[in-house]
Amino acid sequence: MTQVIWQDSYSIGINTIDTQHKQLFDIMNKIYVASEDDSDIDVIMPLFDELQDYTKYHFDEEEQYFTTLSQGSIEKHKSEHQFFIDELDKIKQQSLRIGTISLELLYFLNDWLVNHIQVEDPKYLDHENIS
Repeated sequence: MTQVIWQDSYSIGINTIDTQHKQLFDIMNKIYVASEDDSDIDVIMPLFDELQDYTKYHFDEEEQYFTTLSQGSIEKHKSEHQFFIDELDKIKQQSLRIGTISLELLYFLNDWLVNHIQVEDPKYLDHENIS
């Protein structure tokens, strides 16, 4: 796995949300670099805590924003967000048990986030109402 590099194709066209997505990538990249450097779990966990905290912040912000734009229900979107939050918690607990974070888990984080941004987020946008 390599670091997650922001691509223009990931943009959903809302600067605030795109900036937050970029921040999530930055935090994941810090975790990846620490893992690749065989950093101690005491180095990785604060980064993982930062990812969890920022993910919750971002999802709350995104859900509020999408609620104002979407003509449909965003309950499915919220449940996807909750799934990711729950997975982050499982990954954290597993990492604490084994003393490191596995690359497989980093792949999951990367794949889920990129797919979510490219496929799921645009479903809840009414681009005619975006200012």
